Amino acid sequence: MTMGNFIYNLLASGGLQDPYLLLVLMGIVLAGAFVTSAFGIGGGIMMTPLFIFLLPPKFAIGLLAPLMLLITGTGVRQYWGQWSVHSILVILPSSLVGIWVGTYLLAEIPAGIVSKTVGVLAIGFGVSQFFFIDRPDWSDRLRPGTWQGVGFGFGSGITSALAHSGGIIFSFYLLPHSRTKEIFVSTAVFLFFTSGIVKVGIYAYYGVLTFPILLLSLTLVPALIFGSIAGKRLNRLIPNKLFLRLICVLVAAMGIKLTFW
Repeated sequence: MTMGNFIYNLLASGGLQDPYLLLVLMGIVLAGAFVTSAFGIGGGIMMTPLFIFLLPPKFAIGLLAPLMLLITGTGVRQYWGQWSVHSILVILPSSLVGIWVGTYLLAEIPAGIVSKTVGVLAIGFGVSQFFFIDRPDWSDRLRPGTWQGVGFGFGSGITSALAHSGGIIFSFYLLPHSRTKEIFVSTAVFLFFTSGIVKVGIYAYYGVLTFPILLLSLTLVPALIFGSIAGKRLNRLIPNKLFLRLICVLVAAMGIKLTFW
């Protein structure tokens, strides 16, 4: 079955082998948008394996590209102007270079190796930052400098292209440099949105993203919008210190997932 036939059959009434598949996809998108809007990171890592489990891998990857772009675009609109321009200038240029390099490395480096490496780093980062929250003097001493941030940006671009886990890497720099939860989430979704535009262009060029996939993504937009709104409301309710702890736990949990699954 061609990609176009698969998507059109999925959308056609009665064309689903499992009539609940579209509802399941909407639930996954809702959850991914909720996590991204509330915490800035985690949505893509959560959605990717679930989509690949339910759909042919190439279809799943292509479908995720416009959805993640829309999710992060919604986040940019919700948190407009609250981002850290300095952090964006430090991370974004090297991240875009990293995406380009990572795309060329796809055939050379197994994604599993990259995932496990990022996972181990994420566990260490999440655990250490969790305890640094109540010890600001330790956090200040270990806060990454500008050139380290450039390196984290480059690494996030490579891991984003290879394993869809770039947010974990740039959070190593972004979290210690974010004074509030709004700054962290706003900057994170801005970085995701910008890099997402590059990814969509690459996927469209190589035929991974096609018109039928865009058609399917439109049917999932209502779930995306609802999840983003709910996530933004949760972000407003969480105290800043609790938010930082939840981010550390989320990063460590994603690291465990990448390392052992």
